[in-house]
Amino acid sequence: MSELKFIDTEAGPIRDGILEDLENGVGDPLYPGDERRIFGEALAQVVVAVYNSVNDACRQKMLRYARGDVLDALGENRDTARLDPTFATTTLRFGVNEAVSHNIIIPARLRVTGDFIHYFLTDQTVVLYAGQLFVEVGATAEKGGADYNDAAIGELSQIVDLSDVALIDYVTNTEPTGGGGDQETDEAYRERIREAENRLSTAGPEKAYRYWALSSSPIVTDAVVESETERISRTLKTYAGHAFQGGANLIPESLAVYLPGGSEAVDGTDYTASYDDELLTLTLSGSLAAADEVKIEITRNMYGRVKIVPICAGGELPDEDVLEAVRRVCSADDVRPLTDIVQVEAPQVELYDIELTYYTTKANESEVVKNVEGPDGAINRYIYWQGSALDQEINPDELRKLILCPHWIENPIGATRVIITKPEYKELPSTTVAKFSGNINVQHVVKD
Repeated sequence: MSELKFIDTEAGPIRDGILEDLENGVGDPLYPGDERRIFGEALAQVVVAVYNSVNDACRQKMLRYARGDVLDALGENRDTARLDPTFATTTLRFGVNEAVSHNIIIPARLRVTGDFIHYFLTDQTVVLYAGQLFVEVGATAEKGGADYNDAAIGELSQIVDLSDVALIDYVTNTEPTGGGGDQETDEAYRERIREAENRLSTAGPEKAYRYWALSSSPIVTDAVVESETERISRTLKTYAGHAFQGGANLIPESLAVYLPGGSEAVDGTDYTASYDDELLTLTLSGSLAAADEVKIEITRNMYGRVKIVPICAGGELPDEDVLEAVRRVCSADDVRPLTDIVQVEAPQVELYDIELTYYTTKANESEVVKNVEGPDGAINRYIYWQGSALDQEINPDELRKLILCPHWIENPIGATRVIITKPEYKELPSTTVAKFSGNINVQHVVKD
């Protein structure tokens, strides 16, 4: 898509135009070093800056260039507000080393932290009753955002408002913190505004359900919507070398026919199939020519039953809270067509290993090793890319590209050659996400 300009901001023509007007005004040529020329060149820089500011302001009227508050205003025009950040949660345990003879009140909104930067507040007032050693209560992050996620068990161990619970000996979180999401980014928000018109349909199209799924939470970054299917198995009686299965929405490409011994029959040798007017017809031959019955399996579409599979930022699998949020939004009476049944599921996971050898020269060894195996290197970038989206095959060529050409840095130095044994290319169902198994074997070879 070409860059849109409302005003020409090329510095050269603007500068030349100003100098030409000055020369015409004073009636003399302006040579380098002439103070009038120096003034004109300085003025040109100011004009270019102003033109760029005006051009940027004009371009922000367009959705593809808008950002910040301007993008929020465009979203309001389509009744699509930016998603607010969500708050991470956990469970806190307050306890004493020895039981005491009186109750201890743990007030609501008591602050607990592990680093005195990220604070969690108790959700409600609870009581540690006399004779008991601990009590647990839910807690929510003080602010929204993903920064409050992934505090390990036991990390939240400091009571900030200690005077409110002076007799408590310790506090700890009994589960990792999670569920926090940043405010919707400009790019994600822009894409959702583009899709806003899809929500107006009442026919239940894929794009409408996807729009509402992405609107359910800022941590939901992708979703696959598809009609449910059902795999059916039937044993059919044969009539004069033919067998029949009626039914709408059968998928002929999914047909499997079996021989009496249980092995799969060969299309074109043991049978031929046709599907017309909602009737599947098998013409039997070869090993099935004399069969009294034949077993088949076939998949059919379950129109009216919608399956939505969301995935979260960074490829995180959605927990039950996220799934429930998507289910609630997509099943609302003003979203879901009356005849649809909506099911929301977490993605299936396909694990893959990494095993490779890459080559470099001695002069570039340290730089190449950093670019391939470092924290921001090709392997970690590939793992993130591969696991962050649905409807995406396992593609080792993407890993190969990142290793040979680390394009995210200036003057990239990549490996001279790479042999990738694992992963192997594999197509995945649209609702399956590929995740790194943790098994990795990477070697590098230095060649002069």
